[in-house]
Amino acid sequence: MTANSELPAALANHSDIRKVVGDLAAILEVSKALSSEKDFDKLLGLIISETVRVLDSDRGSLFLVDEEKGELWSKIAQKAEIKEIRFPIGKGIAGFVAQSQQVVNITDAYNDSRFNPAFDKQTGYRTRTILCAPLLTNERKVIGVVQVLNKRDGVFTNYDEALVLALGSHAAVALDNARLVKHYLQKQMMAQALGIAKEIQVGLLPKKPPEVAAMDIAGWSLACDETGGDYYDYIELGDGRLGVVIGDVSGHGVGSALLMASARAFLRGLIISFADPSDVLFRLNNLLAKDMEAGRFMTLLLGILDPKKRTFIYTSAGHDAPVLHRGATGEIKELESTGFPLGIIEDGDFPKAEEIQLDAGDQLLFMTDGVWEAMDREQQPYGRERMCECLRRNHVLASKDIIQCIYRDQLDFIRGAPQHDDITMVLITAK
Repeated sequence: MTANSELPAALANHSDIRKVVGDLAAILEVSKALSSEKDFDKLLGLIISETVRVLDSDRGSLFLVDEEKGELWSKIAQKAEIKEIRFPIGKGIAGFVAQSQQVVNITDAYNDSRFNPAFDKQTGYRTRTILCAPLLTNERKVIGVVQVLNKRDGVFTNYDEALVLALGSHAAVALDNARLVKHYLQKQMMAQALGIAKEIQVGLLPKKPPEVAAMDIAGWSLACDETGGDYYDYIELGDGRLGVVIGDVSGHGVGSALLMASARAFLRGLIISFADPSDVLFRLNNLLAKDMEAGRFMTLLLGILDPKKRTFIYTSAGHDAPVLHRGATGEIKELESTGFPLGIIEDGDFPKAEEIQLDAGDQLLFMTDGVWEAMDREQQPYGRERMCECLRRNHVLASKDIIQCIYRDQLDFIRGAPQHDDITMVLITAK
């Protein structure tokens, strides 16, 4: 019997009008119950129990279509030990029904080549008769298959086929609606969680630049997604010294943001006890390496600015090399990256770079790779050379304004291409 068969024809041919009326009333009640139940998992159980009841069968199963994998899977198997099974669409009785959109009515399961007795052997159950029907939406899309076993008073009839189709059509609509509601709620919950995560992450960034004698310091960060893996920080140390940090977690999104927040907390705790940046990164690396998931890492640069001596010393864990601009000569120098990224292996070495003397007009620019790796629509990168040239052209401006000049220059270059990575910059200008 095809899914296009109509219930009225089967009803008209049935001899017991009281049964027909009773079944119609049962279908109406089932439809009401299905439309009022919005919990997806409870709805699956309700469909099975009501279908088994109306068709006076022993037990049933509901198979849902997994379009991505091209499979049917069952989350509920009444009275059976098997909690979930999967198989390709087209295989077995349920697979045939999903593919053909036809009702299958089997009066002797063990004489049908499509029947797989393995589940009977596992559970000790004996399948005799099977009635299996597609669950079709209003757009006639198969979203699942319902199957009932062992009619209590004999075999499933043509009338039962019409009943299961009628029940299946109501079930399909209810499942489709519940799936849309579930998807909507999941999106709402995810959006709310991301919003909270973003608020927390933004709250971890400095509220304002530090006031340091004879230095103009600015930082800025723009996440690619709702949350990002970049960060920067200023940490006030003793004797007027200032810790300057910029970091970039591989990837972006919630996982990267959480790792960034953990690294920030660890680093702030360590730098209080260990004055040497190399010691801090050594210990931070070991803390992160213990819990870092495979394939994830973090680059980070930690420097100490001493405004009294007008010096800056740093160590870098695989982070982008900082740029030094000498105001007196216009010379641009890319400094070294001294170590490898955090979280890859324990007990790594993070040597310090040479101490930098800052004269009036000198500038130190720290950035994440989202600045210079930004691509235009022809996949050409903005590049470090353009970034450095923009710094040189605008070096007389305040640090915060130079950062925005570089960002606008990047935007002009990429000409509306989408942002694919977080962007973060910190600039120190000696006065």
